[in-house]
Amino acid sequence: MRLSWVLAVFLLQTSASNSILAVGPPEESALNWQAPFTVLSTVNPDSKLVLILVTNDDAFYKHPAGANQPVAAQPPGVAQQGWCAAEFHHTCQQVLQLRPDLKDKISFQSIFAGTPSELSGGQPHTSPKRVVCFLCNKHYKLLALSIGIPNADDLLTLIEDAQEVKILAGLNGSNTDQMSEAIVQRSKKRLGRLWNMKLQEMVEANEQGDALIRAGAVAPAPTVLPVQKLLSALQPTYNYDAQTRFGLSTGPDARRLVILEQHSETRYSWCQTIIPFIAGMDVQLNWHLFVELLWQQCAVTAGGDQTDFLRWFDEQKKLGPFVMAVEPPSHVQHLPWPPTVVPKNRRGTSWHTTHEAATKFSFRTINTEQLTALVRERDLRPITFFSPSMVRYLFVSPDNRLPHIIRENDPPARFMGLLRRAKTADKTALQPIQ
Repeated sequence: MRLSWVLAVFLLQTSASNSILAVGPPEESALNWQAPFTVLSTVNPDSKLVLILVTNDDAFYKHPAGANQPVAAQPPGVAQQGWCAAEFHHTCQQVLQLRPDLKDKISFQSIFAGTPSELSGGQPHTSPKRVVCFLCNKHYKLLALSIGIPNADDLLTLIEDAQEVKILAGLNGSNTDQMSEAIVQRSKKRLGRLWNMKLQEMVEANEQGDALIRAGAVAPAPTVLPVQKLLSALQPTYNYDAQTRFGLSTGPDARRLVILEQHSETRYSWCQTIIPFIAGMDVQLNWHLFVELLWQQCAVTAGGDQTDFLRWFDEQKKLGPFVMAVEPPSHVQHLPWPPTVVPKNRRGTSWHTTHEAATKFSFRTINTEQLTALVRERDLRPITFFSPSMVRYLFVSPDNRLPHIIRENDPPARFMGLLRRAKTADKTALQPIQ
């Protein structure tokens, strides 16, 4: 009898062991990665959320073959993953295990927006890695925001916040004031005393500004000014908060603070304070502006077709001297150029006069992505875009392989002299290109 009982237990244990070995660990679901701002499928579009991961990876940098890293200038239809892909993937898998119903309701997209080596003197950008998470609806209107990678619980809360804001937007229609007020009340429950005071101050300032616009006393400002004003208003409170929480100063410890911002907890209160004022923002139009204002860096994407521009460059170089004006990054585009105010210590030729003279040549405005492609594809010397001051013009002559770089703090008379000498030798009378 005892022998039969022992045999039965042995067979039961063997069967259970084989069953465990056969099942193995559960397989992780693949994330639905798509290219940035993909037109979403019409299948259940109202339930779709889009999580856009913006990192300061160099979009033009090519890693060794086989590495799970960004590659050079991928076409627009190819999804990319950045420096935090492994950690973010793991966090998302945890969320999907907690909420399996979200599996087909989130589109994951990413954008590389770092400063390329072509614009940082040929050296990889040394700034710590950064990330911004935008959570949007199907039309890429902002619903929730995270600076840094959230953990699983925080990401789940972020998703639920986005779902709540989407419902509020549907209930209130075009009346965004009620939606903003509901988000304000939600944020006040989550914030401490310091940030609650700042939030109330910003609410009152916003109400006063709206009243002036309704009364016709002031005109609505372009997008860059409200966003810049919001970030500027929050910065002193954030600096004080960081100093008291982490014992950091805003000068020598700035790099350490950026590293801390790789986790969403560091700027959590900052995000909760700003989201009532930017919920509903068109992320497709304004992500570039927001990221550059936040990072105070030149954010450059890749993937645009620059064939026509490079062909134009090659043709113009054969014909004669020409000028390219470089469009500044988004966070300084609100500053007028040529400057309207002349420094007191500078007399003689003005930038306005010099700019007018430059447009008499074949003239074209290019952005930082085109400038990066030009340096890369035409084997030009890498440029340090912001040092010693920001690049404003490139003067190209057939006699010189490398263009002359004219910077913001250069004397305009020097550029004017270069233009006059070139105009004397130039007989082609080229017309400006608008």
